[in-house]
Amino acid sequence: MNKYSVEIKWSLWYAAIYLLWMFLEKSLGFHSTKVVYESLFNLLFVFVAVIIYYFQIKEKKEKIFEGNINWKQATTSGIIASFFIALTSSLIVYITFTYLSPDFFELAKRASSNKEIADFQYNIGVFVKNNIFDKLSFGVVIAAIVSYFLKNK
Repeated sequence: MNKYSVEIKWSLWYAAIYLLWMFLEKSLGFHSTKVVYESLFNLLFVFVAVIIYYFQIKEKKEKIFEGNINWKQATTSGIIASFFIALTSSLIVYITFTYLSPDFFELAKRASSNKEIADFQYNIGVFVKNNIFDKLSFGVVIAAIVSYFLKNK
């Protein structure tokens, strides 16, 4: 078994669920009529992320560490998962705003009150970079918190 198979598996689950979330955002109008609220709605995904990290670390605990895991081992596993999640979810961001909602950035720029900031902020490069940073930073924090509750050593 691959040393990181659990982390890779759950990063793929994360990506699949994140893609579904993007479809939900689009269907609720956050990629068109409610475009200015998209980032706020997207923050709600953090609750889904906590659940995914919980199951990822729990599986690592049960399958790899035979039910005994300390905080450092659990957190390390979560941090490794966050690297894979940053990669897979960045692909989802690219797919979403290139194919699912290709007009998102233009709509967001038009809806913005500050056109200068909007021109800088609303493009695929910035969104992918922000996604990587968000997934790594949130991932470390979520992993540390979830690990505290799943540790038993």
